[in-house]
Amino acid sequence: MTLEAYNPDQIDRITLRTLDVCCRLRNMAQRSREEQLRTFPLHDKKALEWLAKLEEWVHKAEADLNLAIYKQRGARQAAEVVSSRKKR
Repeated sequence: MTLEAYNPDQIDRITLRTLDVCCRLRNMAQRSREEQLRTFPLHDKKALEWLAKLEEWVHKAEADLNLAIYKQRGARQAAEVVSSRKKR
């Protein structure tokens, strides 16, 4: 995997792409219900593997984001302490 720096707008774009896929699947489910289609064959093995990997990726990304936030907060608080000491 390639490590890329993402800003909030880029995260939103990837989120909306994922949401679009989810909406299309929900639409398929609804259409199947409306047409009383009891079953519909799908090749799901790869999709389920990709979903598991996506869930794992998001879990790691959340942990990395939390770490980056904590580091930034710590640096900001340290700078405030140094700044307040200089004012004395």
